[in-house]
Amino acid sequence: MSIFLYCYVTGLGRLATLMSSMALLGFSGNTLAEPTEVQELKLKVEVLKQRVQELESSQPLRIAKVTGSRWHSLQVGLSKTEVMALLGKPGRIDKWKTGEAWYFPNRKGGEVDFDAEGHVTGWLEP
Repeated sequence: MSIFLYCYVTGLGRLATLMSSMALLGFSGNTLAEPTEVQELKLKVEVLKQRVQELESSQPLRIAKVTGSRWHSLQVGLSKTEVMALLGKPGRIDKWKTGEAWYFPNRKGGEVDFDAEGHVTGWLEP
């Protein structure tokens, strides 16, 4: 038993010496695999960032639903005048640099979205 204990303690001492030497040299258990895995993950993150930017900038911003009587006649590309002729005057209008949204009769109702040139890009029925 004492020989086993001596070998066990000696083995731990050697392991501790090896680990401290590796730490001094800047090694860790994952160091050998880290550069390629990290590089691959960084590349994947960059690809995903670019894809998100593409999706956020693509038109139309909303999926058009085509049901209901007056709303059934809406089409992507219609002008504001054409939309007003179909749905009437909006109850609320929000404007941005990139376009605007018309709400019928308010934000809890239907919505028609326009691009900066004033053409329909999508809508949500009430």
